[in-house]
Amino acid sequence: MFKNLFKSKEEKIIHQWFKYLFALFIILIPWQVRWIFYDWRLDGQIWEYGRLGIYGSLIILLLAAVLFAYSHRKELHFSKNKLLYLVFAYSIIIPFFSAVPLVSFYWVLLVYIAVLFAYLSRFLQKKFILNAILLSGLIQGLVALQQFFSQQILANKWLGLAEHLPETLGTSVVLVNGDRILRSYGSLPHPNILGGFLFVAIFVGIYLLLKFYKELEDSKWSKKFIRQNLLRYLFIVISLIITTYGLLASFSRSALLALAVSMVSVLLINIFQNKWRVVKVFLKYFVVLFVIFYSFNWMIPGAWQARWTIGNHLEAQSITQRVDTFEQLKLDGPKEILFGQGLGMNTYDIWQQNPNQTVYNIQPIHDIFLLALAEIGLIGIIILIALVRLILRKADKVDVLASSLLLGLIIIGIFDHYLWTSWTGWLLLTFGLVNLYKQKK
Repeated sequence: MFKNLFKSKEEKIIHQWFKYLFALFIILIPWQVRWIFYDWRLDGQIWEYGRLGIYGSLIILLLAAVLFAYSHRKELHFSKNKLLYLVFAYSIIIPFFSAVPLVSFYWVLLVYIAVLFAYLSRFLQKKFILNAILLSGLIQGLVALQQFFSQQILANKWLGLAEHLPETLGTSVVLVNGDRILRSYGSLPHPNILGGFLFVAIFVGIYLLLKFYKELEDSKWSKKFIRQNLLRYLFIVISLIITTYGLLASFSRSALLALAVSMVSVLLINIFQNKWRVVKVFLKYFVVLFVIFYSFNWMIPGAWQARWTIGNHLEAQSITQRVDTFEQLKLDGPKEILFGQGLGMNTYDIWQQNPNQTVYNIQPIHDIFLLALAEIGLIGIIILIALVRLILRKADKVDVLASSLLLGLIIIGIFDHYLWTSWTGWLLLTFGLVNLYKQKK
């Protein structure tokens, strides 16, 4: 961190605006408002991964970055790590060998901007960032519940919303006793992405609740502390309840599984370390989760059970399609084995093998680890491992909660692709990585 952040009143004001813009960016992360400046079509069909656009949230982040750079211009310096320069050079050169270089360059740029988000987040108070994420999750939870109860999503280009109705083929639904129940999308392109975002928001909420109880105990249950922090407590608790309902309304199996595995991980580690405050808070949330899950299933009996029933033809079809995507890990020759198909190119590569198929129906590999191998090859995987090791060397202590959050993201990545193939997904992934370890003081 910078030791001497500000030397003038002007720099302090600019830094405040940086904070406000950064918080606004976090709130806008799930909103898919974008200006599509180029559409790369395949045989006249819209190719989603070839739609090049500038997201509204991205503009806010870049504005925040400009303010940050200006207010800290005297302290900024370039890294002396040669590995980072090699990675940067490699990432600029390799898209030229992609089947569609423009598309690969676009995805490389999105990845770098997501890394910029992770970098800038390190220069703000952790509590400030986490509160912004929880607020964003609360908003998405409310939107998800509104969509669930109304069973419709109306199109709105200014909010980046597409129309989704349960009777429309292609809409994500749950089949319950012959009825098609709309899965909530929030403001995101798919219910699973909503589930992943709310999973992160829930974990953030539990972390803030832990901090609140620690401060409460440190104050020796002072009435003054309770009075001054009551609204903060209510914000955290209400947000946790709403985001949990929102996650259930998304019917995302991977997000619910990630939440369960991450919580069990935290519980086991803290039980062995005799950190009973953490155990108590997580057990309390387990009770809340059980009550919410029970009440949700009381409203629509059998809804979540249908998501785990392979006999249900929609769920069986979903699983079959996911498994079929694993066959797309076809690296043609030494070039693709070493360097991959190119970022964003997995669906294009499959379309090339059979140009007569409908582009809309081609999905990327539903596993970010296999998908990464397919798109960046063995050399790219080695580079990623080297970067993770670099992060580890700069840390001196494992943060259990952050590690369990990353574990949940890994669970999601095993079953879905959006952490690798969407703007929101890359932001979630970089956030999980940058918070993995406590930095050296």
